[in-house]
Amino acid sequence: FSITALLGLCSSLSAASGEITVSGSTWTGKVDGVTKYTGSNMAAAANACIAAMSSGTLTVKNSGNVGGVISLKSNITLDGTGRTFSGGGTLGVVYAQNSSNIGAKNVKLASTDWYGIYFRTCQTQNATGNNGTANLSFRIDNCKGGTGSGLSIGSTSSDTSSSHGSHHVETYGQNGVTWSTITSTDRTDGCGTLLNFSSNASGTANNATRACVGGGYAGFRTANTNGKTTLGSATSTSCGRGFFSVSGSRDCTISTVNIANSSSHGIWLQTTYNTRVNGGTVRASNPCTVITAGSGNAISVSCQ
Repeated sequence: FSITALLGLCSSLSAASGEITVSGSTWTGKVDGVTKYTGSNMAAAANACIAAMSSGTLTVKNSGNVGGVISLKSNITLDGTGRTFSGGGTLGVVYAQNSSNIGAKNVKLASTDWYGIYFRTCQTQNATGNNGTANLSFRIDNCKGGTGSGLSIGSTSSDTSSSHGSHHVETYGQNGVTWSTITSTDRTDGCGTLLNFSSNASGTANNATRACVGGGYAGFRTANTNGKTTLGSATSTSCGRGFFSVSGSRDCTISTVNIANSSSHGIWLQTTYNTRVNGGTVRASNPCTVITAGSGNAISVSCQ
């Protein structure tokens, strides 16, 4: 290498600004104006930039088929600028593992792969401003040998017209989960939002339509000893269940519900502790509400 090339490499490794664009079928990835990739693959362009950055934001300026998995690392945020990402790989459209201070934001998912945004055992995670859907749009877990914490979802909606199989948002083993409004539609075999084995979760609203009609999942579900959760409002329309808390989950409070036309329970608290629904309406759901096992539970709604 020449001295100029080495200086350019050192500059790139400390860079804070990356960008990928497409012209025709050719993707170009640049870091601080220095080209890191030119070719036919969107994921390869993104990953080449990420490899050359120690921190900062990678901005995507065009929509396209990802053609693989965009893999984040610590201190890197991907900003999709509202562009549509189709395709993906077996680990999702955007993936991160054992990393901290990561982000995937402003991405519109149009993936048929199993995962959309998939973070595993990460800390301080920004997943705000993402919309669209994948088979499982958001999976955030702690399944790679450590803790998962500090997840911010913001507001998200599965705003495509086609049906998809699994959950829109699912967490497992997360400490600290916040969101504004999660809106999901047509999750044929899953929940709108499912919190597993997580704690210190707080959301303003959860709105689900046609989540697992005829099945056991719900518009909003807490499961597998899920811990302290507060939710302002849960709206579930034509779901399998409206709100379902199960398998030792505890300390969940929902201020109000608007649940209608559940194919099964409007609200079911099963082997649950200190879980309360403090107001709202359940309509055309049979049964309206049920509490089985557990202790410290209460439901105060109007059944219609």
